[in-house]
Amino acid sequence: MAEYPFFPMFVDLSRRHVLVVGGGRIAARRIHTLSQFCPSIIVVAPAIHPDIAALATDGQMQLSERTYRAEDLDGADLVLACTDDKALNTAIAEACRARGIPVNDASDRHDCDFLFPGIARQGAVVAGITAGGGDHALARRATEAVRECLENLLEP
Repeated sequence: MAEYPFFPMFVDLSRRHVLVVGGGRIAARRIHTLSQFCPSIIVVAPAIHPDIAALATDGQMQLSERTYRAEDLDGADLVLACTDDKALNTAIAEACRARGIPVNDASDRHDCDFLFPGIARQGAVVAGITAGGGDHALARRATEAVRECLENLLEP
């Protein structure tokens, strides 16, 4: 069976609960991006990166400084497994699939229901960029190029 690329889809997260399991550097970057689109982010991790703690001061985020528990998935509409423990990320992904919750496993692109894109945004115009989860440097360069184009094309 041929491997198909992921379909780009924009999702309204304004009424959704997003769970992020993990509190490190990758989780911090993803939470920073999500915070532009989602008013309800729950973070569960035994240790929280300072950037996440800084974002949590506006009340948009609920922090639980502890290890993940299966009941953390209760009420979640979307899950990001961003721990540094590949086995835990896999277990979270399997539990999400059993519950019908879309999940992104930051440690394995083949274990993802969706890819987390690079975001280029200028006002209401939003572009999501991915290199299929395989070449993060290429995706980062493409995101920066698209962001620059959007800024130039859509100047007030």
